[in-house]
Amino acid sequence: MFKPLWIFAVTFAGAGLAAGADSGPVEKDVAPAALKAYAAMNYTQAGKLAKKIPDTPEGQLVSGLCDLYDRSHQNIGRGQQTLARLFHNDKTPLPCRIEAGVALGRTAQLMKERRDLYGTAADRYDHIRIFDTVCKLAPGSRAGRDSFFYLMRERLEDPRQRDAAFKDLEAYFRDFKGDKTLLPPLHLLAEYEYIRLRRDYKTAVRHLMEGYEIGFANPNENRGGLFRLAFLYFKKLNDKPMALKYFNEYLIRYPYSGQAVVAKRFLQELGEDGADK
Repeated sequence: MFKPLWIFAVTFAGAGLAAGADSGPVEKDVAPAALKAYAAMNYTQAGKLAKKIPDTPEGQLVSGLCDLYDRSHQNIGRGQQTLARLFHNDKTPLPCRIEAGVALGRTAQLMKERRDLYGTAADRYDHIRIFDTVCKLAPGSRAGRDSFFYLMRERLEDPRQRDAAFKDLEAYFRDFKGDKTLLPPLHLLAEYEYIRLRRDYKTAVRHLMEGYEIGFANPNENRGGLFRLAFLYFKKLNDKPMALKYFNEYLIRYPYSGQAVVAKRFLQELGEDGADK
């Protein structure tokens, strides 16, 4: 339900944030090891290490996350309570606090979407307020981006909030001050929702192009995004020069992919159209 943030572990290990100011040398060694084990989804090892530093924010964070996501020893209620204590404590170090907030907010949101399984167990947590707080505490960060992403997905599903959500989405891109490489997942969301909800292919293509030019973290998404870009220019926007550009780029980059044959066929269609002119 929640993608482990390996960058979080690296940050602690490399920036001297592995333990609190009063922690001893053992805690400073154990904290980054616990975070790295969790990021690698080695929940058994992460949980063991977290038990060695139960009084540190890092140990409590890893323990709470393992309670949520280690299916062999899962205890969602206890994990959420642990993360809630961290998140609602202003003295919690900011990196721990925002990661606790994202995980707490996301699990509460998902549980509310599946009331057939979880009933009202997550109603004690206001996930919208949690996400909003993370966005304010860490604007331009990965945690802030994730929180905004989850909020947008929910708001776009609500017809009453949809128009305002689209405006807020565009404002987020315009005003974003963080690392631009964090934005492609939001560009993909925008592409999908502009097509699904508004049939606005022009705006969808703009977002897909911006995401593609920044670069998607998943190589498969880069390949699929490039093909969609060419296809949408050709079939939805009737922009043949741009379609030619991106189909040719696709064949240069992915000549042996399963869609290469399709791209060649579309190029033939485009060539015939051009010859007719």
